[in-house]
Amino acid sequence: MAAFKDSGVIVIDDDEYHWQVRHWIGGPLKGGGCGGLSVTVSTDPGKRRELIVEFPFVEFGHGKPKSEVQFAKRLQGCIEAAIADGYRPNSRGRPWIWEAEPA
Repeated sequence: MAAFKDSGVIVIDDDEYHWQVRHWIGGPLKGGGCGGLSVTVSTDPGKRRELIVEFPFVEFGHGKPKSEVQFAKRLQGCIEAAIADGYRPNSRGRPWIWEAEPA
């Protein structure tokens, strides 16, 4: 089995979303519970608004996702949900933090 990559690109509606792991285990989440894997996402890293996706610890625990394909689908769903909730990927400004619901 190949090692899980710490970064990649997801295409949604002809836009490329570059993602990179921020950290594997984090602190407490606003909604309660312990933070786990955290990923930063941007259409143009360093120049456009960053989306930070915080996954709950229970989803991946201390390990890495078992399947890159499944993780990409999960992350795509989180990006789409954040956009529906008001995240504007081609704007500028402070990072938008999205706490993913447990899968």
